[in-house]
Amino acid sequence: MNSDEFAPIYDRHYSDVWRYLLHISGHTETALELTAQTFFRACRGWPQFDHRAPVKVWLLRIAVNEWRRELRRRQIARVIPFPKHWWREGGEIECDQGEVAAVSEEVERNEMYQFLRKALNRLPETYRTPLVLRYFEHLSLEETAAVLGRPVGTVKSLVHRGIAQLRADQGLREAFNDFFIEAGQVTMEN
Repeated sequence: MNSDEFAPIYDRHYSDVWRYLLHISGHTETALELTAQTFFRACRGWPQFDHRAPVKVWLLRIAVNEWRRELRRRQIARVIPFPKHWWREGGEIECDQGEVAAVSEEVERNEMYQFLRKALNRLPETYRTPLVLRYFEHLSLEETAAVLGRPVGTVKSLVHRGIAQLRADQGLREAFNDFFIEAGQVTMEN
């Protein structure tokens, strides 16, 4: 397969993949590197892709796997301090730096997002990925389950438990004290 055949897929879904990886990693450079890896793997795997399945779900599944590889590399790097450039597998990508800078600036300025980002980072990966896919990428439960390769009931449970852990997060509670209302304080009026 040549790159011209894959170009429309890349153009249509690049921002979806990059945005997911930005939300899950919290770092622009990491998101760019992992997005490049995702599309590199997708381009190589395109001939085997089952074209009945949604392309976006397939690409996000590859992105989730790239993020998990990155987490494993980070764990190994803590034990064996190899130089960062040894961990790169594929080529670089070219992107509009102005667009990347504008998105990065907006994310950094948004204080509420930063508090939520920190709370998400404190969650175990098991809960973080389903929450990001569901609420940041606006995937349905079925699509999220397809990306993760898990049953819908399991994804519902993971999302529910992740939200419960976010609600219990003391740092998030202190930052947004006005937004948290205890169940005992809520009354219904006719």
